[in-house]
Amino acid sequence: MKSICTELPDQVYKEIKSLVDKGWFKNEDDIVLEALRRFLDTRKLELMEKFIKEDVEWGLHGKE
Repeated sequence: MKSICTELPDQVYKEIKSLVDKGWFKNEDDIVLEALRRFLDTRKLELMEKFIKEDVEWGLHGKE
């Protein structure tokens, strides 16, 4: 397991703290980890779509 230290804007931290206080997450680490997982999953799909489109374009029209 690796550790990352970062600074957050006050408002973002307040929102994170509020979700933890309301019981949505066990602690701040859990919510940040979930947010990063979702971000990476979303980007992974976007990148896959981009590469697939590029491959299709290359297959249809060749490399220019």
